[in-house]
Amino acid sequence: MTPLSNLAPMLLLLLLGVDLAAAQTATAAAAVPTLVPGWSFIRAVAAPNFHSYLQAQPTGVPGDAHLGAPDQAGQFQLSDGQLVYSTGEGADEAPLYLHSTENTYGTFGFQGDTLIWSTPELQRPNNAAWLVCDGDEKLVYVNTGAYGYETPAGCADQTIHGYTGSTPDR
Repeated sequence: MTPLSNLAPMLLLLLLGVDLAAAQTATAAAAVPTLVPGWSFIRAVAAPNFHSYLQAQPTGVPGDAHLGAPDQAGQFQLSDGQLVYSTGEGADEAPLYLHSTENTYGTFGFQGDTLIWSTPELQRPNNAAWLVCDGDEKLVYVNTGAYGYETPAGCADQTIHGYTGSTPDR
């Protein structure tokens, strides 16, 4: 196992673009967001993060990528290789990106329903491999190593998948 403190050369913090144009709604009857047409939820589908959803914390604002509860599930689109995160309804069309600039390093895509990230400068054994590190935050990182090999203590290898059901599953 690689200590978490030695992750810097192995990992890149997942950067998501934030689009202020799209609506993310929740109804009073259901404490979970309703999916806006053309957008997707992104979630883990295996233990230990089964049905944890990609989001920023606090939700609806630019921030680091986390896996969290369905009631705070983010909504996402792919646009020109960028993963765009909806911050909610009533916003202007000006895009805003995490860490104040668009992530121009690498390209997001889907392989089936599995979210992948790649760049020609970095040969990854599995473009769908992510690390989710324990704690309350469950931060999401690009796994630059082999899936399931030398996973750092406190982290779990994970694949994350698009989901287009009308609301997140619990």
